[in-house]
Amino acid sequence: MSSVNLPLASHRRFISDDFDAMHAELSSVLKPHDLRRLSDVPVSGIIYRAPLRRVWLNVFRLGPAVDVAPGTLEDFFLVQVPIRGTVELGLARQQLRCERTMAAVISPGERLHLRWSDNCTQLIVQIPRDAMEGCLAERLGFAPKVALKFAPAFDLGLPAGREWRQLLNFVVRVIERGGAFSRDPICGDLEDLLLTALLATQPHNHLEELEQRGDPAPFYVVRAERAMREQLGQPMTMTDLANAAGASERSLYQGFRQFRGTTPMGRLAALRLQAARRLLRNAEADTTVARVAAEVGFLQFGRFAGIYRATFGERPSETLRAGKRRRALQLSSRSAAVPHPTSVARDA
Repeated sequence: MSSVNLPLASHRRFISDDFDAMHAELSSVLKPHDLRRLSDVPVSGIIYRAPLRRVWLNVFRLGPAVDVAPGTLEDFFLVQVPIRGTVELGLARQQLRCERTMAAVISPGERLHLRWSDNCTQLIVQIPRDAMEGCLAERLGFAPKVALKFAPAFDLGLPAGREWRQLLNFVVRVIERGGAFSRDPICGDLEDLLLTALLATQPHNHLEELEQRGDPAPFYVVRAERAMREQLGQPMTMTDLANAAGASERSLYQGFRQFRGTTPMGRLAALRLQAARRLLRNAEADTTVARVAAEVGFLQFGRFAGIYRATFGERPSETLRAGKRRRALQLSSRSAAVPHPTSVARDA
């Protein structure tokens, strides 16, 4: 991809073929870190960088494959969105391969190690910690005592993730074009919307209390959904849900119609489909579609396959194959030997 076709190309901060200069600039933009070159691909360092109000939008391209050891983030969250290539992230909680539609959300306090592939390019949203946590506190109505932690894997191929990516694309276009939308107060409103949407879209450790506080649905709808999630793989009837919710079946049906736009059983099916997709996308070698369907409560395989394809636009077997390929690549990258020093073209 040509540099002129990259997002934010009109907001050039740095372009250089000097590795040390690129390292120094990245350290000043983010934080000091160790950067080790892993290939002989020519350096084509690019940093495009533009602010909203407090959030920064960045496009980074390095050129050669590199090992990056920034240690622990303290002052900001990062949302890393792939444009080209692959970033392998090592976090305390998991290993993650960031490519295609799989983005990453990195929270403060997590020790981090990254490996960028050759010619890797990423769109990175840099969110100050107090801005992100302030947005959460505003939505909750109080400042939580436990620090905000997002789930690292952010699947932009799923409906909610795809909507957030579309919002981000809109914000990037606004900044690129200039005009009234790129200036306050609208620019600040766009920033608030981007952070609020991230809190609503990506799982985190305060999601349940955020949903409960901001959800106008009556208690019996919330209780029924909790029972669905806790017993997802078990057979459940309207009577079971009504008993769990402490309401009549009629009230439960009307509540879901009014506040969820579907029936109780329709909501249960949606939750089961979402769970099945997560399992298929993170499949082990011995995972089968039939086993996943049974695990989330679909006992009629043909019906499951039909609903799944209608919802996600692909067969469950296709999701499973892609998940196994991704898993195999992750395992292969973890077991790969650390490159011999002679293969390192230059140590920053």
